Amino acid sequence: MLVGIHVEGNDWLIVRTLLARLLDRDEATIEVDRIDHPGMGWQAVIEQAPKTLKRFYAKFCALAVLGVDNDGNLDALAEGAAEDPRHPRHWRHEDRVDACRYCALYEVAEFTRRALTWIPTQPGATWPVCICVPVEIIESWLLAALAIASPGHGSLHAENEWRSGQKQAFYGRPEATREDVEVIALPLLRRLSAEQLQQLRGHSRSFDLFAEQALASQS
Repeated sequence: MLVGIHVEGNDWLIVRTLLARLLDRDEATIEVDRIDHPGMGWQAVIEQAPKTLKRFYAKFCALAVLGVDNDGNLDALAEGAAEDPRHPRHWRHEDRVDACRYCALYEVAEFTRRALTWIPTQPGATWPVCICVPVEIIESWLLAALAIASPGHGSLHAENEWRSGQKQAFYGRPEATREDVEVIALPLLRRLSAEQLQQLRGHSRSFDLFAEQALASQS
């Protein structure tokens, strides 16, 4: 199963493991065609997305994942706020919001899919594209997963806490290497039970959105 993944840095490893868990597949059967723009930021991701999707489609990827951190840095719990207004959370609005990264990526994906018509057996209209926008960063998912697997560690509320210290809190350092991801993050996700994975969906709305799309892609 070939999957196209466009996310930041080593996050593709985490996405692949999560897809394997959600789709109940052997991780070794998921091959990845990936694109990374380290340090180039949100604007580069949104501008590159149409070309990225066309590449994944042309390579017959079973599905594509477009992802980017949300980059908010408001401790909503401490401030008593619902979200960082500069980085809106997708589930808190019904209509399109300009600053919402999920909305922007979804809009690009839907527009691009209309032009994906040159492979008769893979019509773009039904080709699955998953939007992955962790709130606030993918370590929010990892910290919540850690709290579920090892009570007393991590944070069930990471999605609502400031992002600046989350890499440090999970990896023990401000930036994670590939080895950190492979040795610390992936084993945690692999040992989550199906029930614990469901609990993670309950504690993280952004992960739940991603899981919903991944499961829908099976059809």
